Amino acid sequence: MTPEFIANLPPEARAEAERVFRSFTARRNSYVCYPEDEAKTLYYVLEGWVRLFQLGSQEEEITLTVVGAGDIFGEGALLPGEQYGMFAEPLVDCELLSASREDLLRLMGRFPEAQAAFVLLLSRRLRKTEERLRDLRFKEVLPRLAKALLSAMHKGKEGLEVTLSHQDLAHLAGSTRETITKVLGELAMNDTIELGYRRILILKPDALKQVASG
Repeated sequence: MTPEFIANLPPEARAEAERVFRSFTARRNSYVCYPEDEAKTLYYVLEGWVRLFQLGSQEEEITLTVVGAGDIFGEGALLPGEQYGMFAEPLVDCELLSASREDLLRLMGRFPEAQAAFVLLLSRRLRKTEERLRDLRFKEVLPRLAKALLSAMHKGKEGLEVTLSHQDLAHLAGSTRETITKVLGELAMNDTIELGYRRILILKPDALKQVASG
């Protein structure tokens, strides 16, 4: 699977980018990077969800954001001497691309189109982060959860479904597991979703879209 930012490059730049970026699987309940690690590698999410978080003063986990397909993280790798400053935890088994700082700088130095592509990726990541902060500040849990369900749903055997756990949805929506479980129950009572074992069936996606925009 070739991501859009590579596929849209001119042939020579694309060939070099495909050499630079290497794919691997990051398993759920593992860590891609740690806060104290020197940021030497940039990551791109092909498939799945990765939670970026820090530890607070009481060792509590503070979720910074959750990145999904088409997002990058570890952008500190573009600067010498930087640390990641965060944990990166796959919420599901993820397919990622990785590239070293040296290869990235060489790629961008040779091909201005590659540099422009990375600027676009960074801008998109910043916009999503700002949108998440705005949602946390101004939106209630219900529309945030609806938005999370819409972003995580995919076509399954029985229709549109979400296979993330309640805790994972809490990370996506910026809430707690207990609150998410309660709100999911309310959506199920309204026949908007159907709760099952390790999956949530989306019965009324249009209704969810209306809730998410509220």
